[in-house]
Amino acid sequence: MLAVGLVVAVISILAVEYARQAERVDEVEAQNADILSDHGAIGNQFAEQSKRFEQEARKLERAVRSAYARGYRAGRETASLPPSLRSLGGLAAAGLLVPRRVPAATGERGLTIRQEVDGYTVRWRRLAVFASRLEPLNNWTRQSLGELRREKLGPHRVSRVIGPAGVIYAWRKGAVTYAVIAAPAEDSAARAMIASMR
Repeated sequence: MLAVGLVVAVISILAVEYARQAERVDEVEAQNADILSDHGAIGNQFAEQSKRFEQEARKLERAVRSAYARGYRAGRETASLPPSLRSLGGLAAAGLLVPRRVPAATGERGLTIRQEVDGYTVRWRRLAVFASRLEPLNNWTRQSLGELRREKLGPHRVSRVIGPAGVIYAWRKGAVTYAVIAAPAEDSAARAMIASMR
């Protein structure tokens, strides 16, 4: 009987230890499943971040190429300015429209150029070109002594008015207001200058 009791006791101890070990194995398996799940989530996040990084890198590379191309074009365009207007090259490179032709009748006689933070002024004796980021378009169009006409000169859609100082052409492009004022005798020179502006 003692042997049977001893065998029962050993089996009971083994059953209890087996149950404990089974619980520990279940806990370890649950932890392992959690770790595998976390690793899967981390892997998915890493894959998404890698994909996003590649997209941003491609976008940055396109932006760098575009900026280089714009700078190169702006430099070439500045070099194409008439010598008397080359001081406007920085503004042209910054995106402001500048005349690409000097009217033959005006030449360089009496030419004055004034650059400001918001734009520039180019004056000849009977012709002037203005560009301003701050000035509204109606500062020019309200000077009309008659009807306002809309015209297309080169790539620009302009408003043409007769004002107290002569013929006024005014338009906006890229958040900049442009105006050309010409004596009536210089009207054709003003039109050619506007058509040349880029």
